[in-house]
Amino acid sequence: MTMALDRTSPQTLFGIPLFDISWARDPVSGRQRPARGIIACGAQATGFLAIGIQAFGFVAIGPISMGMLSIGAVSVGLAAVGAVAIGGFALGAVAIGYAAVGAVALGAKALGAVRILF
Repeated sequence: MTMALDRTSPQTLFGIPLFDISWARDPVSGRQRPARGIIACGAQATGFLAIGIQAFGFVAIGPISMGMLSIGAVSVGLAAVGAVAIGGFALGAVAIGYAAVGAVALGAKALGAVRILF
């Protein structure tokens, strides 16, 4: 037996739900239903604050994240923190960006054990 969670707020802001939580599969297609809202939480989350396995938003938190501020294993964004971080300000084991800090750092202002400056 699998647990499925699928909740969407009735309140909206400009037609976008305030929160959307989706850890369920679409019964028709069998694919994972993406969570989309101001606050989105799910396997595939898109929103201002996105939390999930694949998170895309202004603030994105998850193993694979993309946003202005992203935190995760593989993160891409203006400010990125993670094992592999790519962004303007990157902090991680492998950091690529203008200001990069990490074990392997690539950037104009790189700081790390292995530094590659450009």
